[in-house]
Amino acid sequence: MKEYPAELTVVFFYNLIISLLAAIVGAFTEPDSSTWRIKPDIALASILCSGVLGSCLNISVHTWALRVKGPLFVAMFKPLSIAIAVAMGVMFLGDDLYLGSVIGATIISIGFYTVMWGKAQDDEVMNLDSSSMPKSPLLQYKDADDVDVERS
Repeated sequence: MKEYPAELTVVFFYNLIISLLAAIVGAFTEPDSSTWRIKPDIALASILCSGVLGSCLNISVHTWALRVKGPLFVAMFKPLSIAIAVAMGVMFLGDDLYLGSVIGATIISIGFYTVMWGKAQDDEVMNLDSSSMPKSPLLQYKDADDVDVERS
């Protein structure tokens, strides 16, 4: 984000790549084109509602997280959202909970918190290193005498 600070553009391309990958996987898993037709009924309304509301909410949260914490947090929360979706499906929709879902959610959570712990350690080391270094090293040791010597 230091090199390209446009958060909305980064989030747009992130979502675009995810959409393209999902379309490719969907085309391979369901090659019958008749199943891809959407009829103008409740299915279309639910797709539009979830697309508009979900995308707006998703982009807003991603943009906020990019601004506050950086791109690592946005990338790390994506797999964690799968585990959250499974848990909410079990609690609110009465979905079955399978051992594979529990193991997967555990692995995702451990990976997420391991990366977050590593990032916190890295930030702590960077803060210690930056506190010992001067903020403006080129101007730190400039004296008035040095300026006169350079001008002559």
